[in-house]
Amino acid sequence: MKIVAGGLEHETNSFSNISADLNHVQRIMSVGDDYVRGCTGVRCMMGGFIDECRELGITLKAASKVTITPCAPTQKDAYEYFRDLFVEQMWQEHLASPIDAIALNIHGAAMADGYPDLESDLLEKLRERFGSDMPIGMVLDLHGNITPRMLELSDVIVGYKEYPHTDTYDAARLVIKLLHEMVVGGKRFYMSLTQLPWHLAPAFGVTLSGAACDVKEFAASCVSADPALRDVTFFHGFPYADFDQAGVSVTAVAETREAADKASKAVADYAWSRRHDFATPVYSAQQALELAQNSPKPVVINESSDNPGGGTPGDGTHLLREMIERDLPRSAYGFIRDPEVVRQAVAAGVGNTIDCRLGGKTDSFHGEPIELKGAYIKTISDGVYINKNPMGAGGVRKMGTTVLLQVGNVSIVVGTNRQQTLDDGPFRVVGIDWQDMDVLALKSAQHFKGWWNTRAKTVIPCDSPGIQCADLTVFEYKHLNTGYYPLEAKSEEY
Repeated sequence: MKIVAGGLEHETNSFSNISADLNHVQRIMSVGDDYVRGCTGVRCMMGGFIDECRELGITLKAASKVTITPCAPTQKDAYEYFRDLFVEQMWQEHLASPIDAIALNIHGAAMADGYPDLESDLLEKLRERFGSDMPIGMVLDLHGNITPRMLELSDVIVGYKEYPHTDTYDAARLVIKLLHEMVVGGKRFYMSLTQLPWHLAPAFGVTLSGAACDVKEFAASCVSADPALRDVTFFHGFPYADFDQAGVSVTAVAETREAADKASKAVADYAWSRRHDFATPVYSAQQALELAQNSPKPVVINESSDNPGGGTPGDGTHLLREMIERDLPRSAYGFIRDPEVVRQAVAAGVGNTIDCRLGGKTDSFHGEPIELKGAYIKTISDGVYINKNPMGAGGVRKMGTTVLLQVGNVSIVVGTNRQQTLDDGPFRVVGIDWQDMDVLALKSAQHFKGWWNTRAKTVIPCDSPGIQCADLTVFEYKHLNTGYYPLEAKSEEY
């Protein structure tokens, strides 16, 4: 048996003013053997494909893979370039020796200019080339905005269950297992989708505890209770993608139509009955720092509203400004993106000081630049480290050139690339031992908890103004259904 894998991951934030163009897509694309080598031994989706194929004796080949840091819709020519190349690579691999199935690791909330349902467009092009009989399985992000068209064009959809996404590897292995059962065992699977009139902000979606955890466990209990049921995923959706089919949904994969329909409806009913339980407290920068002073240490404050993992610029200054003004002892911020300040610090050199305007260069919504005088340059690093978070453990993280500035009591990590903080890596690369700190601040919504939750004594969610803030009423939607809960109160039925 032979499977070809690949895909495009992009969580689209329609309110971002950053987009991926053709040059960017070409630069970050992984192809064939390079893609496989980079994921071997890593607990990621492709790593799961690799290990399950090896265990089942399946030949695995890779086409192209592009992972775009979340931002605005991908530019039209960039997406079409990737799509056409990807389909052609798949086809050429098929001509070289016939493939038996296709495994896609894509997101589920990707958009490109002119393609609001990008995943379905990619599937349509694959079906045009390979026909309706080629088994296609997809691993989708828990934040996917799942559409009926995705189900019509694929055979198996499995989503992550965890947020933080610590189970991407496991979801990928299940997709390969189901494709193997289709090809070798002759099985057919049925899928069911139940869409809910509900927009769930990521700030309220952590599955480690609370309502989201309860729904996850209820879905798992349904799978355990019915041998015909192979998977149920509670998709949180992504409300920052301005798309008319965005929203919470439930998918089920089963050996019978009845089992799939029953499970997706049961889990959707339970999730909907718990919708009022999802919202948890979030705090302004001022409130977060007040709480931090009197909380068990170490304290981690996560600025979820400027989470680059959700399409934000990563150079927001609301929380950092408050930290500098309060000048709390043993405090560190890791990290803010500002390539201009990094270059300035590198030119000045370690042991010197600079005057600079830090952050706030993408837009004013995330905060104005902070005027710093005499910021001391402590460390310069290449910003490369190995991820320790269970989400993608073992993978290489690249912040670009990174510097450590000292301003009063506050240690400020300034990086070049736009990415969220998953573990202590951004502190580690510049020589900070997190255990020496009382207050650590970072930009992430929930993924950081995969590593920090067992180390921080207190976690405080900071919801400063930003394009991933928890208050969805601040956004001017053009396409998303604003009649959904919580933007508009809905009846008990959906």
